[in-house]
Amino acid sequence: MLKIMIGFIIALAISSCSKGLNDGNIAENLKETDKIYGKCNNPNRQYTYIEKEICIAKERAAGPDGEVGDPINLTEIIDKFNNPSKNIVYGGLSVNEFLWNGSLSVLEAYPLKTVDSQGGFISTEWILDKEEPNKRCQIKINITSQEFISTGVETKILCQKKDGVEWYPEKEILVEEEKKITLKILEKAQELSIAKDLS
Repeated sequence: MLKIMIGFIIALAISSCSKGLNDGNIAENLKETDKIYGKCNNPNRQYTYIEKEICIAKERAAGPDGEVGDPINLTEIIDKFNNPSKNIVYGGLSVNEFLWNGSLSVLEAYPLKTVDSQGGFISTEWILDKEEPNKRCQIKINITSQEFISTGVETKILCQKKDGVEWYPEKEILVEEEKKITLKILEKAQELSIAKDLS
């Protein structure tokens, strides 16, 4: 009987000690270690390479308060492009304007989550398909050049599948779909370049 009591006391002591910081609250622990390492470089966050790059891009897009501002109005941008007399120059655009505007044009049908003209990064919100309610995807575009070149656009499609209430990354790589979006961006950018030359 004494052995059972001692075993119970030891098990109780171990379980109470195993909670760690913040009574075992993982979210609170992550916030604390974010203060030390920064959210994107926190070794306790299990980011994939792409997720880490997205995190860095979001930090770059954030203002002094650490928040990403209101999304831009794509309809207004397209209208200003189609009516050159209303055109404005966006200060601080550090990537090729035709590739950038071509990307915005191709993604105009989707709600955007991140639009960073300084870093040349655009990300859509999660896109859901009624026919596949347990799957969602995001389109991420990165403009990597100030020159109008075909290799200046990178497209990535990330998908997740739902299992119960949780979403998990899907291993499927959509290379052909990514190529199609990149080609559409290049075609639109070419149209915009020709339109500017003719104006």
